[in-house]
Amino acid sequence: MITYLSRLTAERDSLTQAATDLSEKAAREDRDMTDTEQSSMAAWQARCVDIDKQLVEYNAQAESQRSYARLRAQLDTPPDDLPLPERRSANPLPLSAGQVFVESEQFRSYNGRGQSGVVELTDYNPLEQRAVITTADLAIPNFVLPPRVQDINIPPLLNIIDVVSVSGGVVEWVTVSGDPQAQVVAEGAAKPEAVLTFTPTSAPLDTLAHWVQITRQALEDAAYVRSVVEGKLRRGITLAIADAIQDAVVAATLPTASGATLLEAIRAGIGQVQSNGYVPNAVVLNPADWAALDVTVFGSTLNGPTIGQTFWGLTPVASRFQTAGVATVGDWRAGVVWFNRVGTSVFMSDSHADLFIKNTLVILAEARGKAAVPEPLALCECQATP
Repeated sequence: MITYLSRLTAERDSLTQAATDLSEKAAREDRDMTDTEQSSMAAWQARCVDIDKQLVEYNAQAESQRSYARLRAQLDTPPDDLPLPERRSANPLPLSAGQVFVESEQFRSYNGRGQSGVVELTDYNPLEQRAVITTADLAIPNFVLPPRVQDINIPPLLNIIDVVSVSGGVVEWVTVSGDPQAQVVAEGAAKPEAVLTFTPTSAPLDTLAHWVQITRQALEDAAYVRSVVEGKLRRGITLAIADAIQDAVVAATLPTASGATLLEAIRAGIGQVQSNGYVPNAVVLNPADWAALDVTVFGSTLNGPTIGQTFWGLTPVASRFQTAGVATVGDWRAGVVWFNRVGTSVFMSDSHADLFIKNTLVILAEARGKAAVPEPLALCECQATP
């Protein structure tokens, strides 16, 4: 219907312009319009009248449908004088603030410009509430020393993979399989084709978020609490990003290598990655496996314990999400990418529901991104098989 109306309005604009041009032409030439021009003008005017009639009828029908929708919404909304159980059965509890808004009359009557009306919460559509941090939870003495909160701004995995900034909510990438090699070709002979398989993939970005509530009094009495909570929320986002990257690697189909020990399997994995045409730069290990490898190397070399030493020249990266007993070797910058929409953002507001009158604030942290493995051949899963 929208396409048809657009075609009608475009046709009317064209006819109006043609009639204007014809009149101006006759005026410039200081003459009356010819019979042919008058006939064309009459036909255009008749067509414009017909188009106007159709547009008026459609507008009347659309207004009638909007009025009917508003009436149905009023009939479907349970009156306030009904008992609470009847109101809940007539209008089930929404699951989120978004559902409360889109089911409201303010949303249905919103014309898309400016601000919508305020949605008032009632006892049959309350929002989910969470526990609030209060002064009783803090046990605040006269002098408060703020605790140290470990601040992890960048997950270790993000240091070894490719990070691509994106400007939209949907990302696309191509997974390329196959590792062709050029050949020597005689003069005048046909050149061989490189065999590659391209698999395009499209996915929406993931939103990683969580929040807590805290009273204004708690923030006033212990101002450091905000930095503590913010640090914890940022740390939670960081762990979620690392988990998302690890999930993408686990979901991909990777080459495998094995050895009598995990150290030997890692060396075999290096050869597998190199044979696929990539240069491995890191090995991701479970922290317990990293510790065991350090002890093994120290016991063999007797050069003294060294934390963070390389294994076969690869940079070790600890990840608690890595499966114990399995090491992932590879050219991580070629094999894995994190599509980053925005960094971690932290917001604080009292504009949610009735938090303002309760002196309660919400601290929210969120980030948007997507992990992908466009080059599976650049990685290799290594496992000991004694």
